[in-house]
Amino acid sequence: MKKLTAIAIIIAVFHTGCSLETIDQVTRFGKRDAVISPQREPEKPTAPVSTLADTIDIHYSAKYCTECHVNLPRPGSHPQLRYAGDFKLLCRCHYSSSNSYVHPVDRRPSREMIDRIPAQYPLQNGQIVCTTCHDIVFQCQDRQLDRAFLKDTNFLRGGPFETETSICFGCHNIESYQRYNPHRQLDAQKEIIKDSCLYCHSELPDENQTRAQDARLIGNLQTLCTRCHMIEPRQDFHAKHLRKPSAEVLTRIKQLQDHNNIILPLSEDGMITCATCHNPHEKGVIPDVRAGATGAGEDKRQRLEDKMCIKCHPMR
Repeated sequence: MKKLTAIAIIIAVFHTGCSLETIDQVTRFGKRDAVISPQREPEKPTAPVSTLADTIDIHYSAKYCTECHVNLPRPGSHPQLRYAGDFKLLCRCHYSSSNSYVHPVDRRPSREMIDRIPAQYPLQNGQIVCTTCHDIVFQCQDRQLDRAFLKDTNFLRGGPFETETSICFGCHNIESYQRYNPHRQLDAQKEIIKDSCLYCHSELPDENQTRAQDARLIGNLQTLCTRCHMIEPRQDFHAKHLRKPSAEVLTRIKQLQDHNNIILPLSEDGMITCATCHNPHEKGVIPDVRAGATGAGEDKRQRLEDKMCIKCHPMR
């Protein structure tokens, strides 16, 4: 009997020790973290607990687990998240950032939207949170070979995706988010869509008569193009061309126009623009016999075929 009593005492002490150990780990740097454990209800701290500088990126590494977890999490175990799992505190760097984030969080989706949300995009208490779209556990693993992949995809669930917006249409109806395309200039009957023309032109041009210099564009052509075509990796390349051509290049442009019966239009003040090299029109809007039709509807809409760069910049 005494032996059984001793064993019971040991078990009780051991259990109390585990409980105290869990509670003890909630106290760090003189402040209290929240811990989700079987022994006690979670408590929210008065302030986030961390000794790391705000400039340290805690993602893509297994070194900073205790920034979000009270104890080192194990596969299949309770996550024991700090701050009772409140993502306003767990992801406080992003909540306080001046950057503009695409998707709102901490909101309850409509009944219609809930029916569309795939099972692999979890809600928290019925609300959209950071982990609804981001697989944070995946990027926590110390997998250096995946580092570039993780950073490139922002560890979005189901990634990598073909485009940055592909993940959106797992929940949202893609038909409701189609961007207006002013390059669609002919209807099913091959008639010109006037509204498309007036997206760039102040007056409806006569496609049979209007010269490039009489196009009556709305404002700056560069602005008309770049408000849609902002492809960051190629902006440096394009920006270098938005300038007045040298005398040598200008002579070459005139020679190319005469020799190929095409136009390489410059702006009113003699600047190279997007439309100098790319034809913004759909094939069939400008009659094929006219110089302004070259390149319309072709891949990349290039007015000059093949290696376009060396047409204006001959290899020496």
